[in-house]
Amino acid sequence: MQKIVFFISNLISCFIYGTDNRRLWRGRVNIFLFYPSIRRFIKRAYGEKISSVKFIRQRTLNRMVCLVNNKYYVKIFRNVSVQQLKDFEFLNNYVEQRMKVKIPHVVADNKIPMYACESVPGKLITEFDKSYVLENDQKVLKQIHGIIRQLQRIKVDDIPNKDRFLTSMQVRTKEESCRHPRQVLAHFDLNELNFLFDDELNICSVIDWDTLSIANNPTTDTTIFLKYWNAYKRRPV
Repeated sequence: MQKIVFFISNLISCFIYGTDNRRLWRGRVNIFLFYPSIRRFIKRAYGEKISSVKFIRQRTLNRMVCLVNNKYYVKIFRNVSVQQLKDFEFLNNYVEQRMKVKIPHVVADNKIPMYACESVPGKLITEFDKSYVLENDQKVLKQIHGIIRQLQRIKVDDIPNKDRFLTSMQVRTKEESCRHPRQVLAHFDLNELNFLFDDELNICSVIDWDTLSIANNPTTDTTIFLKYWNAYKRRPV
């Protein structure tokens, strides 16, 4: 069903002029067609009726994010199975209980491949003056490395039925070989927009954990983060 909806929205957007307009209309069509499923899901997961649904983003043609009732983020997938997202729900919430930093609690649907999580406190790095961020570059880096260490302290062997997480839910960044392979949990998408900060650039929470899985290379998350972070620093103001 979800593949048909994404196909219809993509087809309609082909007739819209301008990249931003196409993205907006694609999101509107997706929300309209998915609305009954979202309404049922939010009612089951949180016991609430829908009062508003706002399109947030659709970076690719395979997934969409919307904000429901101004507090629940719902991400809908095209090429991910319901079972994969139920596995992700378990793993995400297992990690949530063992991390000091705030991680959104996840609820996965049992009919459509989508999950919901409540919005968490904090500001995106794009909301800060970039010169202020760069002045505090080492402070940010120290916190990120600390979060990665927290995640890697969770013992993979203690995860119930861990073998089902060894296969990626989605296409991962190809891991480089390393001299000392070791199984660790990895976020796999630690870009600068997945951290939320307070006014002093202390990290309040880490979001978008749907690529969470087990890595054999303990440097994976650090490598991914530094790639994004260096690109952010080079980007013109």
